[in-house]
Amino acid sequence: MAAALALAVTVAACGGGDGKDAAPAAVPTGASALGPAQPASGTPVKVGVISDGKAPALDNSIQLSAADAVAKFLNDHRGGLGGRPIQLVTCETHSDPGAAADCAAKLVQANVAVTVLGETSSLGNVWKPLHDANIPMFIYGTTEPNALLDKDRTFVMVSPAAGLSDQPISVAKENKLTKVAVVVIDVPQATAFYDAIGKAVFKDAGIDLTVIPVPPGTADMTPQLASIKTGETEVHIIGNDSFCIAAFQGLRAVNFTGPISTLYSCVTDATRKAVGSYLKGVVLSTPVADSDTGNADIKQWHAIVDTYAKGKVDLSNSMGLTIYMTMMGLREAFDGFTGELTPTVIADRLHAMPSKPVPAGPGLNFRCNGKAVPLTPAVCVRGALLTTLDAKGQPTLPYRPAGVSPIED
Repeated sequence: MAAALALAVTVAACGGGDGKDAAPAAVPTGASALGPAQPASGTPVKVGVISDGKAPALDNSIQLSAADAVAKFLNDHRGGLGGRPIQLVTCETHSDPGAAADCAAKLVQANVAVTVLGETSSLGNVWKPLHDANIPMFIYGTTEPNALLDKDRTFVMVSPAAGLSDQPISVAKENKLTKVAVVVIDVPQATAFYDAIGKAVFKDAGIDLTVIPVPPGTADMTPQLASIKTGETEVHIIGNDSFCIAAFQGLRAVNFTGPISTLYSCVTDATRKAVGSYLKGVVLSTPVADSDTGNADIKQWHAIVDTYAKGKVDLSNSMGLTIYMTMMGLREAFDGFTGELTPTVIADRLHAMPSKPVPAGPGLNFRCNGKAVPLTPAVCVRGALLTTLDAKGQPTLPYRPAGVSPIED
């Protein structure tokens, strides 16, 4: 059961399409958003960063540029990690299993103290060698079952259940409905949760679940969606932007006017252009509030890019912000720490840390004691942020936390 849940996580955690979202509204990017100088000193601590980088089907190289910028910011303004300068050891897998294994070996040989990973397709190939070397991994989100079930060396910043079950159940109940239809891209990473335990999870919540898997590349979903009835059902869409465009257009074609929910990866500029005002009222789940112009962390992220990565990081690409969220989360766990930073010290500190706010996730907290989501003990966050889209497909503020409760001792 837990493994099936783990296999579905990246759909909720990872971006879709080209990984780009709409350019956020302008926020102040002055140096004041960086805060006062607080330079790191002493012997550098080696921090590994593994990314897919450039691959035939994707380009996630922004992750490495973002990690470099955040590391420079931390070294100049936040005392690095535990007061010591961060020295990055980076590697690109190119979504190739052999290259991923080579990356893991490179980091082990470099004696990194901890490894940071964003959204990646390669964790299955890097997790075991890093884990066997007792190197802790601080991860944005993953589908790797062994990683999510690990109680020792793996720490994950996105709740696996938030976008797969918690969100549609919540929206259905808000609308006093007892049926949910999940329109999901028909790939194992997306459907495994629903195939294995989805009906039981929804049944326990008093919701009747219908899963509608649709093959990737389906341009006209009208036949698959024709049976969905307004007034009876909440529709939850899971896929990348091109998949979601076809799903929204199919729902509009069958005159569906009921509640719809979806994930962060679904709504991009391409979605907004193709779907238009039909997006009004759609409930979106996200781990970060990237369009909240009043959020101090968003202002800081923009200032970091302006200062350390101007022209290298596209602010409309959400993968940069998720690297900021992950690296800043790791740093916050060591706020005020002094002493040697070995892999064991880092893992022990993460397990023992108190609850902390999720960077760029207002209203969310993280605590890595294995109790945020007991089914997947590596997960450190409970819940997600929800927002309702306006007629232009833009989020309405403020984001509202959902599925949030204090993480127990």
